[in-house]
Amino acid sequence: MGKILVIGATGNTGSLLIPALLEAGEEVRAFVRNEEKAESLKKAGAEIYNGDLDEIDTLDNALINIDKVYLCIWNGPTAAVQGINVIKAIKKSEKSPFVVRLSAFGSPQSRIIQQINEVDIALKESQISWCSIKPTFFMQNLLMASQTIQKDQSIYWDWAAGKVGIIDIRDVAESALGALTGRAEHGKEYILTGPESISMHDVANSFTKAIGEEISYVAVPHSAAKEAMLSMGFPEFIVDGYIELNQGFAQNFANKTTHNVELLTDHKPRSVDDFTRDFKSYFVS
Repeated sequence: MGKILVIGATGNTGSLLIPALLEAGEEVRAFVRNEEKAESLKKAGAEIYNGDLDEIDTLDNALINIDKVYLCIWNGPTAAVQGINVIKAIKKSEKSPFVVRLSAFGSPQSRIIQQINEVDIALKESQISWCSIKPTFFMQNLLMASQTIQKDQSIYWDWAAGKVGIIDIRDVAESALGALTGRAEHGKEYILTGPESISMHDVANSFTKAIGEEISYVAVPHSAAKEAMLSMGFPEFIVDGYIELNQGFAQNFANKTTHNVELLTDHKPRSVDDFTRDFKSYFVS
């Protein structure tokens, strides 16, 4: 099927996607800024390419002999510029590879989504062959609540009573695998969700079952959530973007489910009960 370039190789989805591609017999070139972080991918059999999404010249060489691209960009303030740099480089490349774009399904009021949408629009207007996968909130983001669950038996989050079709990152990576190996239609967007739309009260109930002790959800103001994320060391741009996403989630922006994970992977998406069971050890002291 030709060589696949994975941009965002050491990120949440790329680090799961590359081993799956290699296991499926695909040739993979992993685009990384820091080669030390990619040592495990190199050992698994990926070709490591050291580059910088801010430097178009490094992108040109990364695309030599590439037939497909997985395009995942960080959530920071330069995301749109970096994504458009990749699109420009792809348009100049000899093979004009098919692009599987990791987009997102969230409120357009979020500066993170605005950056994502800018890249998506540029891709649609580029005449490049593409599809996109658009996940909702990652279940693995709940790992940020591990300390308060251990200490207070509580989840503090700023979703009010909003419901979201939250999704396991493992299903996102497996959907990307399906899209890169022939399951996706060109020019189509696939919103990815879990099997049900749930509230943080439902999440707390799932933790209660998994851990065996009562876990409560405490709805907090967005200002308190921002202060907590800043204290964890998140950059302010990303924190503000997350808060804006959470404002949308609190208002039921992503209160929906789709069958796209099953379409792209041939299995049903993991439930929150699957997640809390599989990651139980992170939440017990």
